[in-house]
Amino acid sequence: MNLLFVTQALPYLPAKDGFRLYAANLLREFRRRHRVDLISLLQEDDEKHIDWCREHCASVTTFSTKGKSHLSKPFQFAATYGLGRPLYPRGKIVAALHRGLAEKRWDVLHVEGGYAGGLIPDDLPMPRILSLHDSWKVRCEQMAQCSPTSRERSYYRILSRVEPRYERFVYPRFDRCVVVSESDARAVRATVPGCKVAVISNGIDTDYFHPLPGKRSNRVLTFHGNLGYAPNVEAAVNFVEQVFPLIRAQSPEATLHLIGARPVEAVRQLARHEGISLSADLPDLREAVGSARIYVCPIQHGSGVKNKLLEAMAMGIPIVCYPESVAGIDCVPGKHLLIARNPEMFSDAVLWLLRNPEKCLEMAQAALAFVQEKYSWESRSRAFEEIYREVAAERGAKLGTRGKSLKRNSALNSETQYLSADSGIPGKEVVTTGSKSQAGERRGSIL
Repeated sequence: MNLLFVTQALPYLPAKDGFRLYAANLLREFRRRHRVDLISLLQEDDEKHIDWCREHCASVTTFSTKGKSHLSKPFQFAATYGLGRPLYPRGKIVAALHRGLAEKRWDVLHVEGGYAGGLIPDDLPMPRILSLHDSWKVRCEQMAQCSPTSRERSYYRILSRVEPRYERFVYPRFDRCVVVSESDARAVRATVPGCKVAVISNGIDTDYFHPLPGKRSNRVLTFHGNLGYAPNVEAAVNFVEQVFPLIRAQSPEATLHLIGARPVEAVRQLARHEGISLSADLPDLREAVGSARIYVCPIQHGSGVKNKLLEAMAMGIPIVCYPESVAGIDCVPGKHLLIARNPEMFSDAVLWLLRNPEKCLEMAQAALAFVQEKYSWESRSRAFEEIYREVAAERGAKLGTRGKSLKRNSALNSETQYLSADSGIPGKEVVTTGSKSQAGERRGSIL
Protein backbone atom coordinates (compact mmCIF):
# COMPACT_ATOMS: atom_id res chain seq x y z
CA MET A 1 0.00 0.00 0.00
CA ASN A 2 0.95 3.65 -0.45
CA LEU A 3 0.02 5.41 2.79
CA LEU A 4 -0.12 9.12 3.53
CA PHE A 5 0.30 10.10 7.18
CA VAL A 6 -0.67 13.61 8.28
CA THR A 7 0.22 14.35 11.91
CA GLN A 8 -0.12 17.34 14.21
CA ALA A 9 3.09 16.46 16.09
CA LEU A 10 6.21 14.87 14.63
CA PRO A 11 6.40 11.13 15.45
CA TYR A 12 9.76 9.73 16.53
CA LEU A 13 11.35 7.25 18.94
CA PRO A 14 12.17 7.22 21.73
CA ALA A 15 9.22 9.54 22.28
CA LYS A 16 8.64 11.82 25.25
CA ASP A 17 4.86 11.46 25.14
CA GLY A 18 2.21 8.96 24.14
CA PHE A 19 0.95 10.94 21.14
CA ARG A 20 4.25 10.73 19.27
CA LEU A 21 4.92 7.21 20.49
CA TYR A 22 1.69 5.83 19.00
CA ALA A 23 2.25 7.21 15.50
CA ALA A 24 5.98 6.48 15.50
CA ASN A 25 5.51 2.81 16.29
CA LEU A 26 2.90 2.51 13.56
CA LEU A 27 5.29 4.14 11.07
CA ARG A 28 8.04 1.74 12.05
CA GLU A 29 5.76 -1.25 11.51
CA PHE A 30 4.26 0.04 8.24
CA ARG A 31 7.72 0.70 6.83
CA ARG A 32 8.24 -3.07 6.62
CA ARG A 33 5.24 -3.63 4.36
CA HIS A 34 4.22 -0.32 2.78
CA ARG A 35 5.44 2.97 1.42
CA VAL A 36 4.64 5.89 3.75
CA ASP A 37 4.76 9.63 3.01
CA LEU A 38 4.60 11.94 6.03
CA ILE A 39 3.22 15.46 6.32
CA SER A 40 3.62 16.89 9.82
CA LEU A 41 3.33 19.98 11.93
CA LEU A 42 6.18 20.52 14.38
CA GLN A 43 6.09 21.34 18.09
CA GLU A 44 8.77 22.45 20.50
CA ASP A 45 12.05 20.73 19.47
CA ASP A 46 10.50 18.34 16.94
CA GLU A 47 12.79 19.54 14.17
CA LYS A 48 15.72 17.86 15.95
CA HIS A 49 14.09 14.49 15.26
CA ILE A 50 13.27 14.82 11.57
CA ASP A 51 16.08 12.41 10.65
CA TRP A 52 14.22 9.60 12.45
CA CYS A 53 11.20 10.22 10.23
CA ARG A 54 13.32 10.35 7.08
CA GLU A 55 14.70 6.94 7.97
CA HIS A 56 11.20 5.47 8.24
CA CYS A 57 9.28 7.39 5.58
CA ALA A 58 9.66 7.72 1.83
CA SER A 59 9.21 11.49 2.13
CA VAL A 60 8.83 13.98 4.96
CA THR A 61 7.09 17.34 4.61
CA THR A 62 6.84 19.84 7.47
CA PHE A 63 5.06 23.17 7.81
CA SER A 64 5.51 26.13 10.11
CA THR A 65 2.82 28.07 11.89
CA LYS A 66 5.25 30.78 12.97
CA GLY A 67 4.58 34.36 12.06
CA LYS A 68 0.90 34.55 13.04
CA SER A 69 -0.07 37.79 14.72
CA HIS A 70 -2.18 37.98 17.84
CA LEU A 71 -4.78 39.78 15.75
CA SER A 72 -5.34 36.59 13.75
CA LYS A 73 -6.28 34.49 16.78
CA PRO A 74 -9.98 35.48 16.79
CA PHE A 75 -10.24 34.44 13.15
CA GLN A 76 -8.51 31.14 13.93
CA PHE A 77 -10.88 30.49 16.81
CA ALA A 78 -13.94 31.35 14.72
CA ALA A 79 -12.83 29.16 11.81
CA THR A 80 -11.96 26.24 14.10
CA TYR A 81 -15.05 26.14 16.27
CA GLY A 82 -17.48 27.91 13.93
CA LEU A 83 -16.74 25.84 10.84
CA GLY A 84 -14.47 23.01 11.99
CA ARG A 85 -11.79 24.31 9.60
CA PRO A 86 -8.67 25.67 11.38
CA LEU A 87 -6.83 28.30 9.35
CA TYR A 88 -3.21 27.47 10.20
CA PRO A 89 -1.52 25.98 8.27
CA ARG A 90 -4.56 24.85 6.30
CA GLY A 91 -3.57 26.42 2.97
CA LYS A 92 -0.16 24.75 2.96
CA ILE A 93 -1.57 21.36 3.92
CA VAL A 94 -4.28 21.50 1.23
CA ALA A 95 -1.75 22.56 -1.41
CA ALA A 96 0.59 19.71 -0.48
CA LEU A 97 -2.22 17.16 -0.61
CA HIS A 98 -3.48 18.25 -4.03
CA ARG A 99 0.09 18.51 -5.35
CA GLY A 100 0.74 14.97 -4.18
CA LEU A 101 -2.46 13.62 -5.72
CA ALA A 102 -1.50 15.19 -9.04
CA GLU A 103 1.78 13.27 -9.03
CA LYS A 104 0.86 9.96 -7.39
CA ARG A 105 -1.87 7.76 -6.00
CA TRP A 106 -2.10 7.21 -2.28
CA ASP A 107 -4.20 4.29 -1.13
CA VAL A 108 -5.14 5.60 2.32
CA LEU A 109 -4.98 8.87 4.23
CA HIS A 110 -4.16 8.30 7.91
CA VAL A 111 -4.45 11.43 10.07
CA GLU A 112 -3.04 11.61 13.61
CA GLY A 113 -4.81 14.10 15.88
CA GLY A 114 -8.11 15.92 15.87
CA TYR A 115 -6.62 19.30 15.01
CA ALA A 116 -4.90 17.84 11.96
CA GLY A 117 -8.23 16.30 10.99
CA GLY A 118 -9.74 19.76 10.65
CA LEU A 119 -7.02 20.73 8.16
CA ILE A 120 -8.02 18.03 5.67
CA PRO A 121 -10.23 19.09 2.73
CA ASP A 122 -13.43 17.19 2.03
CA ASP A 123 -12.74 16.37 -1.62
CA LEU A 124 -9.77 14.01 -1.31
CA PRO A 125 -10.56 10.88 -3.37
CA MET A 126 -9.26 8.26 -0.94
CA PRO A 127 -10.25 6.45 2.26
CA ARG A 128 -9.73 8.71 5.28
CA ILE A 129 -8.88 7.45 8.79
CA LEU A 130 -8.67 9.81 11.79
CA SER A 131 -6.63 8.50 14.72
CA LEU A 132 -7.80 10.49 17.76
CA HIS A 133 -6.20 8.45 20.55
CA ASP A 134 -8.81 9.68 23.04
CA SER A 135 -11.91 11.80 23.43
CA TRP A 136 -10.90 15.45 23.50
CA LYS A 137 -14.07 16.41 25.33
CA VAL A 138 -13.24 13.94 28.10
CA ARG A 139 -9.60 15.03 28.16
CA CYS A 140 -10.56 18.68 28.56
CA GLU A 141 -12.98 17.82 31.37
CA GLN A 142 -10.25 15.85 33.14
CA MET A 143 -7.65 18.58 32.67
CA ALA A 144 -10.09 21.13 34.07
CA GLN A 145 -10.07 19.11 37.30
CA CYS A 146 -6.34 18.55 37.74
CA SER A 147 -4.61 21.55 36.14
CA PRO A 148 -2.54 23.42 38.76
CA THR A 149 -3.64 26.99 38.04
CA SER A 150 -7.04 28.65 37.84
CA ARG A 151 -6.12 30.04 34.42
CA GLU A 152 -5.48 26.57 33.02
CA ARG A 153 -8.63 25.18 34.61
CA SER A 154 -10.68 27.97 33.06
CA TYR A 155 -9.01 27.37 29.70
CA TYR A 156 -9.98 23.70 29.72
CA ARG A 157 -13.51 24.43 30.93
CA ILE A 158 -13.98 26.66 27.89
CA LEU A 159 -12.52 24.00 25.59
CA SER A 160 -14.75 21.31 27.07
CA ARG A 161 -17.75 23.38 25.96
CA VAL A 162 -16.59 24.13 22.41
CA GLU A 163 -14.79 20.85 21.63
CA PRO A 164 -18.05 18.92 20.98
CA ARG A 165 -18.96 21.43 18.27
CA TYR A 166 -15.58 20.98 16.59
CA GLU A 167 -15.87 17.19 16.81
CA ARG A 168 -19.33 17.21 15.21
CA PHE A 169 -17.94 19.21 12.30
CA VAL A 170 -14.76 17.19 11.72
CA TYR A 171 -15.27 13.54 12.66
CA PRO A 172 -18.04 12.76 10.12
CA ARG A 173 -15.66 13.74 7.31
CA PHE A 174 -13.69 10.56 7.97
CA ASP A 175 -14.57 6.96 7.17
CA ARG A 176 -13.35 5.86 10.60
CA CYS A 177 -12.32 7.52 13.83
CA VAL A 178 -9.94 5.42 15.95
CA VAL A 179 -9.46 5.72 19.72
CA VAL A 180 -7.46 3.67 22.21
CA SER A 181 -10.16 2.58 24.67
CA GLU A 182 -13.83 1.65 24.80
CA SER A 183 -14.56 4.49 27.24
CA ASP A 184 -13.18 7.00 24.73
CA ALA A 185 -15.21 5.34 21.97
CA ARG A 186 -18.41 5.70 23.99
CA ALA A 187 -17.64 9.37 24.63
CA VAL A 188 -17.02 10.07 20.93
CA ARG A 189 -20.23 8.27 19.90
CA ALA A 190 -22.21 10.26 22.48
CA THR A 191 -20.78 13.54 21.21
CA VAL A 192 -20.99 12.69 17.49
CA PRO A 193 -23.95 10.33 16.92
CA GLY A 194 -23.46 8.21 13.84
CA CYS A 195 -19.68 8.55 13.86
CA LYS A 196 -17.99 5.28 12.93
CA VAL A 197 -15.58 4.63 15.79
CA ALA A 198 -13.05 1.81 16.11
CA VAL A 199 -10.84 0.92 19.08
CA ILE A 200 -7.15 0.07 18.66
CA SER A 201 -5.32 0.29 21.96
CA ASN A 202 -1.75 1.42 22.52
CA GLY A 203 1.01 -1.11 22.04
CA ILE A 204 4.41 -1.74 23.57
CA ASP A 205 7.79 -2.41 21.97
CA THR A 206 8.95 -5.40 23.98
CA ASP A 207 12.31 -5.41 22.19
CA TYR A 208 13.02 -1.94 23.57
CA PHE A 209 11.24 -2.28 26.92
CA HIS A 210 12.26 -5.56 28.54
CA PRO A 211 13.50 -6.81 31.93
CA LEU A 212 17.05 -5.63 32.55
CA PRO A 213 19.72 -7.93 33.97
CA GLY A 214 21.04 -7.25 37.43
CA LYS A 215 19.62 -7.01 40.92
CA ARG A 216 16.88 -4.49 41.56
CA SER A 217 17.11 -2.05 44.44
CA ASN A 218 15.31 -3.72 47.30
CA ARG A 219 12.89 -0.99 48.40
CA VAL A 220 12.83 1.52 45.55
CA LEU A 221 9.48 2.62 44.16
CA THR A 222 9.32 4.47 40.86
CA PHE A 223 6.96 6.56 38.75
CA HIS A 224 7.81 8.01 35.34
CA GLY A 225 6.26 10.16 32.62
CA ASN A 226 6.05 13.71 31.38
CA LEU A 227 6.40 15.52 34.70
CA GLY A 228 5.08 18.74 33.24
CA TYR A 229 1.74 17.16 32.28
CA ALA A 230 -0.97 18.05 34.81
CA PRO A 231 -2.34 14.53 35.54
CA ASN A 232 1.22 13.23 36.14
CA VAL A 233 2.11 16.22 38.33
CA GLU A 234 -1.06 15.77 40.38
CA ALA A 235 -0.32 12.05 40.73
CA ALA A 236 3.25 12.60 41.95
CA VAL A 237 2.27 15.32 44.44
CA ASN A 238 -0.67 13.36 45.86
CA PHE A 239 1.40 10.20 46.22
CA VAL A 240 4.13 12.03 48.13
CA GLU A 241 1.64 13.79 50.37
CA GLN A 242 -0.94 11.03 50.94
CA VAL A 243 0.62 7.61 50.33
CA PHE A 244 4.39 7.74 50.75
CA PRO A 245 4.29 8.78 54.44
CA LEU A 246 2.10 5.72 55.18
CA ILE A 247 4.65 3.46 53.47
CA ARG A 248 7.63 5.05 55.21
CA ALA A 249 5.91 4.73 58.58
CA GLN A 250 6.16 0.92 58.29
CA SER A 251 9.11 0.66 55.90
CA PRO A 252 11.53 3.53 56.62
CA GLU A 253 14.01 2.25 54.04
CA ALA A 254 11.55 2.68 51.17
CA THR A 255 12.47 5.36 48.64
CA LEU A 256 10.69 6.94 45.68
CA HIS A 257 12.40 7.68 42.36
CA LEU A 258 10.57 10.12 40.06
CA ILE A 259 11.72 9.96 36.44
CA GLY A 260 10.60 12.07 33.53
CA ALA A 261 10.84 14.95 31.12
CA ARG A 262 10.28 18.63 31.86
CA PRO A 263 9.47 18.43 35.58
CA VAL A 264 7.66 21.52 36.81
CA GLU A 265 8.67 23.30 40.00
CA ALA A 266 6.06 21.44 42.06
CA VAL A 267 7.73 18.14 41.14
CA ARG A 268 11.24 19.49 41.74
CA GLN A 269 10.15 20.51 45.21
CA LEU A 270 9.18 16.90 45.96
CA ALA A 271 12.81 15.83 45.60
CA ARG A 272 13.60 17.85 48.73
CA HIS A 273 11.62 15.38 50.82
CA GLU A 274 13.59 12.66 52.57
CA GLY A 275 13.66 9.42 50.59
CA ILE A 276 12.67 10.99 47.25
CA SER A 277 14.92 11.50 44.23
CA LEU A 278 14.31 12.99 40.79
CA SER A 279 15.91 12.14 37.43
CA ALA A 280 14.93 14.71 34.83
CA ASP A 281 15.14 14.55 31.04
CA LEU A 282 17.10 11.32 30.77
CA PRO A 283 17.99 10.37 27.17
CA ASP A 284 17.15 6.75 28.05
CA LEU A 285 14.98 6.09 31.10
CA ARG A 286 14.97 2.30 30.96
CA GLU A 287 17.82 1.70 33.40
CA ALA A 288 16.37 4.11 35.94
CA VAL A 289 12.86 2.66 35.71
CA GLY A 290 14.05 -0.93 35.48
CA SER A 291 16.06 -0.80 38.70
CA ALA A 292 12.95 -0.31 40.85
CA ARG A 293 11.35 -2.99 42.97
CA ILE A 294 7.77 -1.72 42.50
CA TYR A 295 6.15 0.62 40.00
CA VAL A 296 3.51 2.99 41.41
CA CYS A 297 0.95 4.74 39.19
CA PRO A 298 -1.22 7.06 41.30
CA ILE A 299 -2.87 8.79 38.31
CA GLN A 300 -6.55 9.61 38.86
CA HIS A 301 -7.25 11.91 35.91
CA GLY A 302 -6.63 11.88 32.18
CA SER A 303 -7.91 9.92 29.23
CA GLY A 304 -6.72 7.22 26.86
CA VAL A 305 -4.35 4.39 27.80
CA LYS A 306 -1.36 4.96 30.09
CA ASN A 307 1.73 3.84 28.16
CA LYS A 308 3.77 3.96 31.36
CA LEU A 309 1.89 0.91 32.67
CA LEU A 310 2.58 -1.12 29.54
CA GLU A 311 6.24 -0.12 29.77
CA ALA A 312 6.49 -1.18 33.41
CA MET A 313 4.82 -4.51 32.60
CA ALA A 314 7.23 -5.09 29.72
CA MET A 315 10.16 -4.39 32.04
CA GLY A 316 8.93 -6.98 34.54
CA ILE A 317 8.11 -4.59 37.39
CA PRO A 318 5.11 -5.33 39.65
CA ILE A 319 2.59 -2.49 39.68
CA VAL A 320 0.27 -0.81 42.15
CA CYS A 321 -2.13 1.75 40.71
CA TYR A 322 -5.48 3.49 40.99
CA PRO A 323 -8.37 2.23 38.80
CA GLU A 324 -8.21 5.32 36.56
CA SER A 325 -4.63 4.47 35.63
CA VAL A 326 -5.46 1.10 34.15
CA ALA A 327 -8.49 2.15 32.07
CA GLY A 328 -8.34 0.68 28.58
CA ILE A 329 -5.86 -2.10 29.47
CA ASP A 330 -7.48 -5.54 29.50
CA CYS A 331 -5.49 -6.89 32.43
CA VAL A 332 -6.66 -8.91 35.43
CA PRO A 333 -6.34 -7.18 38.84
CA GLY A 334 -4.58 -9.41 41.31
CA LYS A 335 -2.83 -11.33 38.55
CA HIS A 336 -1.12 -8.68 36.42
CA LEU A 337 -1.13 -5.79 38.93
CA LEU A 338 -2.72 -4.55 42.14
CA ILE A 339 -5.43 -1.87 42.21
CA ALA A 340 -6.01 0.44 45.17
CA ARG A 341 -8.97 2.76 45.66
CA ASN A 342 -7.62 5.11 48.32
CA PRO A 343 -4.26 6.08 49.86
CA GLU A 344 -4.53 3.49 52.65
CA MET A 345 -5.19 0.64 50.21
CA PHE A 346 -2.35 1.90 48.02
CA SER A 347 0.08 1.87 50.93
CA ASP A 348 -1.06 -1.59 52.04
CA ALA A 349 -0.60 -3.00 48.52
CA VAL A 350 2.94 -1.62 48.22
CA LEU A 351 3.92 -2.93 51.65
CA TRP A 352 2.45 -6.35 50.87
CA LEU A 353 4.60 -6.60 47.73
CA LEU A 354 7.70 -5.44 49.59
CA ARG A 355 7.16 -8.21 52.14
CA ASN A 356 6.42 -10.89 49.52
CA PRO A 357 9.18 -10.91 46.90
CA GLU A 358 7.95 -14.20 45.45
CA LYS A 359 4.57 -12.56 44.72
CA CYS A 360 6.40 -9.66 43.08
CA LEU A 361 8.15 -12.07 40.73
CA GLU A 362 4.98 -14.03 39.99
CA MET A 363 3.00 -10.88 39.16
CA ALA A 364 5.80 -9.39 37.07
CA GLN A 365 6.13 -12.55 34.98
CA ALA A 366 2.37 -12.71 34.39
CA ALA A 367 2.27 -9.04 33.30
CA LEU A 368 5.24 -9.50 30.97
CA ALA A 369 3.62 -12.48 29.27
CA PHE A 370 0.37 -10.50 29.02
CA VAL A 371 1.84 -7.53 27.14
CA GLN A 372 3.96 -9.74 24.90
CA GLU A 373 0.86 -11.61 23.78
CA LYS A 374 -1.74 -8.83 23.65
CA TYR A 375 0.00 -5.51 23.02
CA SER A 376 2.59 -5.83 20.27
CA TRP A 377 2.79 -2.93 17.81
CA GLU A 378 2.80 -5.46 14.99
CA SER A 379 -0.72 -6.51 15.99
CA ARG A 380 -1.77 -2.86 16.23
CA SER A 381 -0.54 -2.11 12.72
CA ARG A 382 -2.39 -5.17 11.40
CA ALA A 383 -5.58 -3.88 13.03
CA PHE A 384 -5.20 -0.58 11.18
CA GLU A 385 -4.60 -2.44 7.92
CA GLU A 386 -7.87 -4.30 8.44
CA ILE A 387 -9.66 -0.98 8.88
CA TYR A 388 -8.02 0.33 5.70
CA ARG A 389 -9.36 -2.69 3.80
CA GLU A 390 -12.86 -2.33 5.29
CA VAL A 391 -13.08 1.34 4.35
CA ALA A 392 -11.77 0.69 0.85
CA ALA A 393 -14.43 -1.99 0.36
CA GLU A 394 -17.15 0.34 1.64
CA ARG A 395 -16.08 3.06 -0.76
CA GLY A 396 -15.90 0.57 -3.59
CA ALA A 397 -19.45 -0.57 -2.85
CA LYS A 398 -20.70 3.02 -2.89
CA LEU A 399 -19.04 3.60 -6.24
CA GLY A 400 -20.63 0.43 -7.59
CA THR A 401 -24.14 1.68 -6.78
CA ARG A 402 -23.42 4.87 -8.68
CA GLY A 403 -21.75 3.19 -11.65
CA LYS A 404 -24.72 3.24 -14.03
CA SER A 405 -25.40 6.94 -13.59
CA LEU A 406 -21.72 7.70 -14.01
CA LYS A 407 -21.65 5.82 -17.31
CA ARG A 408 -24.77 7.58 -18.55
CA ASN A 409 -23.02 10.87 -17.89
CA SER A 410 -19.96 9.56 -19.82
CA ALA A 411 -17.62 10.83 -17.14
CA LEU A 412 -16.13 9.40 -13.99
CA ASN A 413 -16.14 11.57 -10.91
CA SER A 414 -12.88 12.55 -9.22
CA GLU A 415 -13.07 9.63 -6.79
CA THR A 416 -13.31 7.04 -9.58
CA GLN A 417 -10.43 8.59 -11.49
CA TYR A 418 -8.01 7.66 -8.75
CA LEU A 419 -9.08 4.06 -8.32
CA SER A 420 -6.49 1.33 -8.75
CA ALA A 421 -7.41 -2.09 -10.06
CA ASP A 422 -6.26 -4.10 -7.07
CA SER A 423 -7.65 -2.17 -4.09
CA GLY A 424 -10.16 0.34 -5.41
CA ILE A 425 -8.05 3.18 -4.01
CA PRO A 426 -5.02 5.31 -5.05
CA GLY A 427 -1.44 4.15 -5.55
CA LYS A 428 1.64 5.80 -7.07
CA GLU A 429 4.58 7.86 -5.84
CA VAL A 430 5.59 11.43 -4.90
CA VAL A 431 8.16 13.24 -2.78
CA THR A 432 7.43 16.64 -1.33
CA THR A 433 9.56 18.96 0.75
CA GLY A 434 8.56 21.39 3.44
CA SER A 435 9.66 24.04 5.87
CA LYS A 436 10.24 23.80 9.60
CA SER A 437 7.25 24.34 11.84
CA GLN A 438 6.09 24.66 15.38
CA ALA A 439 2.52 24.07 16.50
CA GLY A 440 0.87 23.14 19.77
CA GLU A 441 -0.34 19.61 20.39
CA ARG A 442 -3.51 20.93 21.96
CA ARG A 443 -5.93 22.49 19.54
CA GLY A 444 -6.27 25.57 21.70
CA SER A 445 -2.54 26.30 21.70
CA ILE A 446 -2.65 26.75 17.93
CA LEU A 447 -5.40 29.28 18.29
